[in-house]
Amino acid sequence: MQKKTKANIENYGDKAITLNQSRTVYNGFFSVKEYDLSFTKFDGSKSNVVTRSALISSDAVIVLPYDPKHDRVLLVEQFRAGPFARQDKNPWCLEPIAGLIDPGETAEEACRREAYEEAGLQNLQLELIAGCYPSPGISTEFFHQYIGITSLPETTNLVSGLVSETEDIRSHIYYFSDFLSMIETGRILVGPAILLGLWLAHNRYKFRRKN
Repeated sequence: MQKKTKANIENYGDKAITLNQSRTVYNGFFSVKEYDLSFTKFDGSKSNVVTRSALISSDAVIVLPYDPKHDRVLLVEQFRAGPFARQDKNPWCLEPIAGLIDPGETAEEACRREAYEEAGLQNLQLELIAGCYPSPGISTEFFHQYIGITSLPETTNLVSGLVSETEDIRSHIYYFSDFLSMIETGRILVGPAILLGLWLAHNRYKFRRKN
């Protein structure tokens, strides 16, 4: 079998891309852009010109509030358009607190703002867990994901959110064991909730031994 020479794409970076043309095909809460481009392949040759589309969005923060003393987490529940468009029978999702980073705002500032707006929480000790592209095949969105160390009550009936954004957000408090069980049984379907929950399952002792 003939051995092909591989190009060291990592050294090329964006220089491996030739952009012929770009255009905005939709502009709303997010934008959709199309790109006509070619790229260097792993054998060193250049691809044909292809058209690729991407959702253009701001960076976002995700924060999962965690109370290490009582081993509890807070999740918020709200209607989500994505599951609705997919015809999910229940488009209300349980998920961590989340929101876009405003211009001129740091990720940690956005975390604290969103935690107060969505769940009335203040004085979070933020621990950055991961930064990632949730869906790099279609979107520029980048998640800055945190655990927010705080004190949580045993229960809550808070419904919050910004009226200006027609937000209707309900808070829920769960013992961590119940939260992990919901992940394992498929009741939790939001990716960052699963990632942060599994990270906590292996690492929350670091916070608990301090309390």
